[in-house]
Amino acid sequence: MAYLRIKSIRGQKYLYLVKSTWDAKKKTSKQTIIKYLGIESDVSINDIPEDYRDSKKISDYFMNQKYFQPNIQTEITQKLQKDLLSTFKNGDYVEANSLVESYQTIYGFESFLNDVLIPLIDDIELLGSSKKIDLGTQTTCYNAVQDLMNLILENNSTNMTKKKILICVPYGEQHVFGTKVLESQLLTKGNTVYNLSPFTPVSSIMESIENNNPDCIFVSITLDENILSAKRMIQKINDQYAIPIIVGGQAVKDDSVNWGSIGQNLSITKILKLIQSKKPEIIPTV
Repeated sequence: MAYLRIKSIRGQKYLYLVKSTWDAKKKTSKQTIIKYLGIESDVSINDIPEDYRDSKKISDYFMNQKYFQPNIQTEITQKLQKDLLSTFKNGDYVEANSLVESYQTIYGFESFLNDVLIPLIDDIELLGSSKKIDLGTQTTCYNAVQDLMNLILENNSTNMTKKKILICVPYGEQHVFGTKVLESQLLTKGNTVYNLSPFTPVSSIMESIENNNPDCIFVSITLDENILSAKRMIQKINDQYAIPIIVGGQAVKDDSVNWGSIGQNLSITKILKLIQSKKPEIIPTV
């Protein structure tokens, strides 16, 4: 059986075509170098002798290498964003989901969230604010994103339990795409998530905290007009419960505001790390 072997020397990776044969006397497999191929990044399928090009291990290697070349991945990511925007404009979240599944097979769910969906949501908001799409189209896009995230959440549901996270927004906040993205990522990591709906009054949020006893609370604020109500809500939670609070959203990018939380304006990756830590501590904003 032939396959490719990588050898690292002083930080440089070199590629070899090797063959594994069984040594009956020693009762073990033995590797024999068929050909030295050169520096890994310079090697293509054409450098492989024709007799070995049909090997699945070898063809899979070059297929994966192609997809993970920076320029190729950027090209695929940009095309997916363009295709998703088109499906969102048509309200076709089912077609969007099929596009996402193809991307996830190669790059994974976390890459889809961080590299594709979050930047695309920002682009939709920019297109709307610059009047490049009308309000009706923008609303259709938002609804399609919401439906897509709901479908992804259904497909990624799990019975595992690591931490209990409560996600909420201040009363009147209607932009909840960020909370859906975070919810989906938390669920895929095996957490239990209580994502409260918009217009949930503070009294009901407090009741949910009392009943569910979450390990951490995430508050999302998109609009500046909701900052004061969010601060009042966070203060009320801090007065009654000793539960770590993380604040995020477009409205909290000003680091000068003290939210009385353990973190604000964090990337999804940092939020996950903070939530999964045994004892959450204050970490720098990004």
